[in-house]
Amino acid sequence: MKLRSLCALLLLSLFVTGCKSASKSFRQGRYDEAINRCITVLHKEPSNQRHRDILMDAYRVANANDQERILTLKGTGQPDVWGNIVTIYERVIARNRRINALPSSVLSEINFVYNSHSEELIDAKRRAAEYHYTAGIRELNAGTRLRAREAFRQFERVVFYSGESFRDVRELKARAEELGTVYVLFNVVDRSMGFLHPEAMWHLVNIYPQNLNRRWLYFDTEPRRSSYQYEITFMLERRSWFPPTTNTRRFTETRTITDGTEFRLDSRGNPVLDSNGNAIRVPKQVTLRCTVTEVTHQRRIRLDGTLTYFDVEMQRIIRVFPLNSTSTAQSVVFSTNGDLRALSDQTRKRVSAPFIPLPSDDEMVIWGAKDLSEQVRQTLLNNRNLLQ
Repeated sequence: MKLRSLCALLLLSLFVTGCKSASKSFRQGRYDEAINRCITVLHKEPSNQRHRDILMDAYRVANANDQERILTLKGTGQPDVWGNIVTIYERVIARNRRINALPSSVLSEINFVYNSHSEELIDAKRRAAEYHYTAGIRELNAGTRLRAREAFRQFERVVFYSGESFRDVRELKARAEELGTVYVLFNVVDRSMGFLHPEAMWHLVNIYPQNLNRRWLYFDTEPRRSSYQYEITFMLERRSWFPPTTNTRRFTETRTITDGTEFRLDSRGNPVLDSNGNAIRVPKQVTLRCTVTEVTHQRRIRLDGTLTYFDVEMQRIIRVFPLNSTSTAQSVVFSTNGDLRALSDQTRKRVSAPFIPLPSDDEMVIWGAKDLSEQVRQTLLNNRNLLQ
């Protein structure tokens, strides 16, 4: 009995709370919110008269407000209002569909008559598309790159409202994109006086600036078009080999260890005897020494180049970025003289490590080319604003 009473009380509490929420939303002018709250309740309780009444009032006011707004916009006679009118019709249609999904008993009680507004929405979308189509044509005919980009945006709105089948918007959109895009040809030139290893050239050529492509900016690494707005050239100017250096370092390490036993001697050098007359033996401490000779051979190579931005239309250089990369390689040879047990663990590990010879000239050039390619890519990324 108590459980039944508790359930009834809970249901009554939920009913009162839901009713207050819908009523509060209505009083505060949030009519669609009130409608949605009522719809939620009426799907579960179709006979809830209080929510039926709130739904009917909220729907009437919301619809009247939207229709008044549509009439006001149409009354301005301005062609740019049709996008707003489309938005209002879509809101009205979505509202009608939500209400129309309620049980038929609720719909008959509130005298709801479904209106799809399909013809009005189609007409509004057509007029909105017409407005953006005309605006796009006007921007495109201006003939400048920035105006072509605006034309592209206008044609995208046309597609949004009426799809790509609207007149010749697909062709116009492609034309606007072509005119509004900056096309850049990227070149690599080796002027370093000598044969550049193919792998090093590969790293420089295959910087893949296409990865930096974005809307209105497109890179090519080989000519695919009849004309480009900009040419960017990375020129490897020189390769410099520094004289190899050799550095020799010697150091000695010691360690005291226990190596067997020996007689304990007194101050006269005689063995010390225990109580039984036997000579006493003690651990023998030995100090080990080992001298290590470390010879370090080092080589360096430097690559210097420039990244030049050239405006093809204006026929002038707009920016030059000097770039360089220094590659350093070293090889270490160890020799030891003495007892290896004297060496610390760290030194023993270094001494016993496999010998790594110095890399060849080609390998060092490849290292530098990899580093330069990353510098070029980062410079292109950081200076896309120069390509307008």
